[in-house]
Amino acid sequence: MTQKIQILDHHEAIKIAAGEVIERPANIIKELLENSIDAGAKNISLYLHNAGKTMIKIVDDGCGMSPEDALLCFAHHATSKIRSVQDLTTIDTYGFRGEALSSIAAISRVELITKTQNEKIATKIIFQNSKCIKQESSIHQTGTTFIITDLFENIPARKKFLKSDDTEWNQIVTIFQAFCLRYLDINFKLFHNDHLSYNCNKTNNTQTRAAQLWNNNLHEQLIIISCRTIKQITLHGAISTPQYYRFNRGQIFIFVNNRWIKNNELIKGILEGYQGVLPHQKYPAAFLNIEINPELIDINIHPKKEEVKFLNPGIAQQTVANCINETLNNFISQKISHRAVADIATDKVLEKKILVPISTEQRPLNKTTPFHPLTNIFKTHASSEFVTHKTEERSSKSIDHQPIFAKPIQQIDTNTTILTETAFTIIGQFNKTYIMLEQNNELILIDQHAAHERIMYQRLKIQGETPSVQLMFPHVIKMPITNVTKILNFTHLLSEHGIIIDQLSDCEIIITATPIGMQAVSIQEIIMMIVDTLDEEQDLQKLQLNEKIILAKACKTACKAGDTLEMTQMQNLIKELMKTPDKFSCPHGRPTMYPMTLKEIEKHFKRDYVGNKIKNISLE
Repeated sequence: MTQKIQILDHHEAIKIAAGEVIERPANIIKELLENSIDAGAKNISLYLHNAGKTMIKIVDDGCGMSPEDALLCFAHHATSKIRSVQDLTTIDTYGFRGEALSSIAAISRVELITKTQNEKIATKIIFQNSKCIKQESSIHQTGTTFIITDLFENIPARKKFLKSDDTEWNQIVTIFQAFCLRYLDINFKLFHNDHLSYNCNKTNNTQTRAAQLWNNNLHEQLIIISCRTIKQITLHGAISTPQYYRFNRGQIFIFVNNRWIKNNELIKGILEGYQGVLPHQKYPAAFLNIEINPELIDINIHPKKEEVKFLNPGIAQQTVANCINETLNNFISQKISHRAVADIATDKVLEKKILVPISTEQRPLNKTTPFHPLTNIFKTHASSEFVTHKTEERSSKSIDHQPIFAKPIQQIDTNTTILTETAFTIIGQFNKTYIMLEQNNELILIDQHAAHERIMYQRLKIQGETPSVQLMFPHVIKMPITNVTKILNFTHLLSEHGIIIDQLSDCEIIITATPIGMQAVSIQEIIMMIVDTLDEEQDLQKLQLNEKIILAKACKTACKAGDTLEMTQMQNLIKELMKTPDKFSCPHGRPTMYPMTLKEIEKHFKRDYVGNKIKNISLE
């Protein structure tokens, strides 16, 4: 009988195992950065060609390795970090399993040059296909240099699954940003295709690091967070103010005991902390390091060490939520307090001015009295910079005055006829957000933004190319060079939507024309939405991106909650909604209207019908 089970060749087994650790260039870079930091490096420079596909080079000034260790470090499960599994409960370094260099050498050509402070001559070793093909003396400063080439040349099946350069580059940048944010005392440099993309000198504060990494106003919108709990958890870092938000989670970085990780429970905790503060489906920036007793977590659950498991995940999640919520509340309270002091001071000045004698010619016709300080506080609070949702005052332009359309289609929803051809009466606007209608013994609430968004979406879907208007003062947007590259790939698509952009510098684009009826600030949000979408969905097709742009334009051109609508505007909005396809939900899936029958209302007020008459229900 033929034997089916065989021992796999050693080198083939190593290559297969390497696939669990190394899937793309970013995985190699993460492992090498971790080694450099574990070695005590204070200057780390990273050089890439073609997003790491053709060359990865990392140079550090860490402690270096002896000739013996330099050779042994490529052996499978060779490590200086642990001696037994029990050591995992107290490990405070990044690497510990001894898999990284072994895996890298199995799927690429690796050149290592290293020297310790006590040695005069450096050691140079070249590994390929898990074999040492050269070992010799060399010249090098104290520290280590790794040069990785021929990535996946011996595993063509894996090489073909590498994504575009832009996609692989985005993965690398995210990892680079994470290490820069955690280790402020290290100088980091990142070169791509011989161009310096990031130069992050050491600093003592997160705001400066954020300014080095992102060319926008994020560094001005960060709040320092520090929190200790009785649950053996300490949290510190920085979070964004309520005024700052993104369209994806790309600026949320979580570290547990200094290790950058991915954890859904902690993400939920962050979002819970911002609940009611940010608009729907918007995300904050957060750079959080959670320090916890190592015995309460398991860091050995993922081959690439990207995840940790908490002994009590619910406690960790709630701790993050509470700390963020408390920090935001304190921030807003301080803002109110500072504004109040400033307003009281202003009021005192007003009082003094009013008490100064003035001539008859200068005396006002009506007696003027100063505002009460508390009145000023509330006025300022309602319009100050820290209010989460600022209403755009453009109500008179929100709804186009369109002719009345033909008889609408009748539709039944939960046994209730909504907005049929029967005449309706507009009662008014509730909370400057909902239009109230009376029709056929029903009270119908219409969400003005959701309804108008559906109308605008259907228009834009069939509109074709959008005409644009040239801006007298073009709008400049700063962003990382990688984002500039991404957005420039879609200039033609943007021009079809009436948005004309050009490159101003490596880190700046300029908007020279916008769609008719849209302000530059809305266009900037659409641009950032596109960038964030490309970050989240790396291989997004043009058709999908076109749909997202239409959604964004519909949202930005629709009237907002808080806009005051005139009666004519409400009438036109409702009549257009009645003839719009899919009128019962906005493009994002939210309902546009909510009906309440007279019977439901009477039941709530404990009334009932007898025939056609209403009788009161006894409450006794």
